[in-house]
Amino acid sequence: MREENWRSLGDDALERLLVERWLYRGLMLGVIFLAAIVATYLGIRGISGPTGHVTVGAVLALALAAGVRAFIMRQEDLRIHRELRRRRHRDSDQQLHV
Repeated sequence: MREENWRSLGDDALERLLVERWLYRGLMLGVIFLAAIVATYLGIRGISGPTGHVTVGAVLALALAAGVRAFIMRQEDLRIHRELRRRRHRDSDQQLHV
């Protein structure tokens, strides 16, 4: 979700968005672990021929892509967390001055 889209959401919607993104990042972590298991299995079994090399390369590329995607999502999530904290701090300051 683009920054201009999530900035217009309310606090509850932002919290739900963070939970959804957290679950999605968990899925990406699962893909990384699965790719590690498959690569280890293929390595133990032995790689024979170009097909095996391509398979291991594809599995490792999938793991790398999932890791990069999860890292980029985490950076965006940190921005969302900061925005939520800023809003809550602003709201608590307004309640103190009332």
